Amino acid sequence: MKKIVYYISFLLLLFLISIIPTSAKEFKTCTRTTTNLRVREYFVRDDNLNAILETPCVDEVDKIYDFADLLTDLEEEELYKQVSNYIRDTNYDLALVTIDDNNKGSARQFAEDFYDYNYFGYTDTRDGSLLLIDMDTRELYLTRTGYAIKMYEDITIDEILDDGYNYIINENYYDTFRVMIQGLENNFQETYPDSNQDLLINEYGEVYYIKHIPYSWVLIIAGIITLIVSLIFYQKSVLKIKAINTISYLKNKNINLRKDHLVNTIVTHTRRSSNTSSGGSGSKRSGSTSHRASSGSSHAGSGRRF
Repeated sequence: MKKIVYYISFLLLLFLISIIPTSAKEFKTCTRTTTNLRVREYFVRDDNLNAILETPCVDEVDKIYDFADLLTDLEEEELYKQVSNYIRDTNYDLALVTIDDNNKGSARQFAEDFYDYNYFGYTDTRDGSLLLIDMDTRELYLTRTGYAIKMYEDITIDEILDDGYNYIINENYYDTFRVMIQGLENNFQETYPDSNQDLLINEYGEVYYIKHIPYSWVLIIAGIITLIVSLIFYQKSVLKIKAINTISYLKNKNINLRKDHLVNTIVTHTRRSSNTSSGGSGSKRSGSTSHRASSGSSHAGSGRRF
């Protein structure tokens, strides 16, 4: 009888083990079809259907998508807590992705498509970021969209990537993500950086820039224009007076005025050489630079090869 009880208990234990998830945050996937793309409707165009179909379909609530199996269950659990805290504190979305097969050709393309063609991002502007470890192209990449573009300057993102790079070169993928999430958290502030005050996000999450002319510049420019116009009118009046005086003088001396006519004459013009050069070395500026992704949305991002 005891053997039967032990046997049943053993079978029950095996059954319980089989139904317990093997991953702390096992993520769910779905299938895209031409009739059900599982994407925001306004992203669908004729020229990006393949890009949508080739993008893995996931549930946006999972946040951690370890396709390359670089993280342990405990590491995923700890990172999920950190991501959840970041989302709670900032109201910006955040996803972590690892892949070992990139069908997009570049880490940037994969990161942007994965974010856009799944339901990531909060509010209509889809504010948030995505951190990608691409083992295929050997690149660590961070992309951001919506108001996350305005919050984090390019130079800030470079510093966060540098922190992650210090760990990824030693194959420490957990700490790579950990320090980068911490960097995003530490650099989130109540107001946007001064260098991004002219960067605006419209209701669709698209980035555009405005240029303000300082009031002092307006006064200076107006004064210069007024001075130039005054000098022109003054010069014209002086020339007119001189011309009248000259004609009166010639008439008084009975000198005939002769008009010369140029017949069969070719007039040539010579272009003056310019000493200006269009060359020059570029320099890193503060603020955020953005571009259009395959979805048509605005993204800003950077990466590190490892």
